[in-house]
Amino acid sequence: MIGTRAAVSAGLAVLGVALLLGPRTDDPSLRIASERLVRQRAADAVRELDEFREVLDSSLEAARSAAAAVLSGSEPPGPRLEEAAKRIAGGEEGATAARHAVESLAAARSAWHPGTPSDLEPIAAGELISIGDQLRGSTIAADRFADLRARANGLPGVLDEALRALEREALDEATDLAAHARADHDAIVAWETDLTTLPVWIETTDAMISAVEQILDATRAGDGAAARRAAEKFAAVGDDAAMADRALRIAMSEGGAALTAAPLERLAALLGGVDDTRAAAEALLQDPGR
Repeated sequence: MIGTRAAVSAGLAVLGVALLLGPRTDDPSLRIASERLVRQRAADAVRELDEFREVLDSSLEAARSAAAAVLSGSEPPGPRLEEAAKRIAGGEEGATAARHAVESLAAARSAWHPGTPSDLEPIAAGELISIGDQLRGSTIAADRFADLRARANGLPGVLDEALRALEREALDEATDLAAHARADHDAIVAWETDLTTLPVWIETTDAMISAVEQILDATRAGDGAAARRAAEKFAAVGDDAAMADRALRIAMSEGGAALTAAPLERLAALLGGVDDTRAAAEALLQDPGR
């Protein structure tokens, strides 16, 4: 019903101005009436756009908070993304009111000055619902990303625990820990991504895991010399650990940001379009005849 009333109102605005501006456009009273109508429509549009901008600000804040949760890795980001998506889609009612107000203003202005280029851009119907759906669609990938990030961040610690278990001669515990590290590494290797720095981390940590596995094999075989050589290999590879950690941080930052980039960019673009249209409506409010 809201859409119907707004459409009828916009149609009446066109008809009213068209009737006013018939063959007697030089009549001052008609010009005054036309200015009054455009000014009123402009005031309505400014008000609705201001209200809608508050909705957009809230939506963008929620989306950015959810995106930050993806990057931080401190909690599963899925629920935050779901909440933000719901808030964004819930703004569609405000978008509808703003769109109809802008369309009504554009119709009144066009009827008064036919053929005049318009800088009043209405908000596309369903845009917020679409953006919300897009953000919601990233939840599975975001939760998987968070899991892989936790595995990657924890892998060096697992290897350290394996080495400490070896020092205690807890061979079974060390074996389980090495298998845990290898499983986490394999999961990250299987991750389909084109992040340019991740292979640096993958190669370094693979060498570290292999060295621990070799230590375990040599220890089981009672080959002390082979175990020492493997330990020396681990130490040598460990010198590259800092570089691998930097590569991982860069990769995780890029990968996490990419998951929510598209809906965030769409929200920001919508916000910019609302600001531009609001400025155009404000200009008509100040000078209806422009």
